[in-house]
Amino acid sequence: MHIKRIDPANMKGLAGQYIQELDTFLRHTDGVFRPNIPVFDRLVFTSSTASGDHIPQIGYVGNRSYIKEVMEGQYGGDFASAIRNQDPKFDTVVAGGFARAAQGDRVFELVELEVTPPGALSNVPVSYYRLIDRLWLGTPNPVLVNLTLPTSAQFHEHQFLLDKAHLWPN
Repeated sequence: MHIKRIDPANMKGLAGQYIQELDTFLRHTDGVFRPNIPVFDRLVFTSSTASGDHIPQIGYVGNRSYIKEVMEGQYGGDFASAIRNQDPKFDTVVAGGFARAAQGDRVFELVELEVTPPGALSNVPVSYYRLIDRLWLGTPNPVLVNLTLPTSAQFHEHQFLLDKAHLWPN
């Protein structure tokens, strides 16, 4: 697993565009929630109590979020469990970004790894961008807002697997 800090200007495709839109909004509003927050249906809110040992408690998962798709197994089997089973340090490694965001750093990362989903014979590359930052909802303590989106490479790999599954029986 590789996690690299990345400038949002270097994030490519629609994922990069969405992350740049959210970044601009957060900078413009000083991280204060407003009803016109971009890509709200793709966001995940977590607790700002982030130790770096585990992913913080999730409070809201957008209906169109990548996290929801992964958690519901839309990327084949129980992808999240497959990742955790193959790399017991996954939570700790990924949780580091949440801990930095909880301390006030705006986190922009490219995460790349390979997993073997349940029932698969070969590894599947996984790559996604993420933005994690504090968001003030009008309470004394902020939440962490997380926008995680597959990179263009991940999107094309997913489309290939869907096409392959469709063509194989025919």
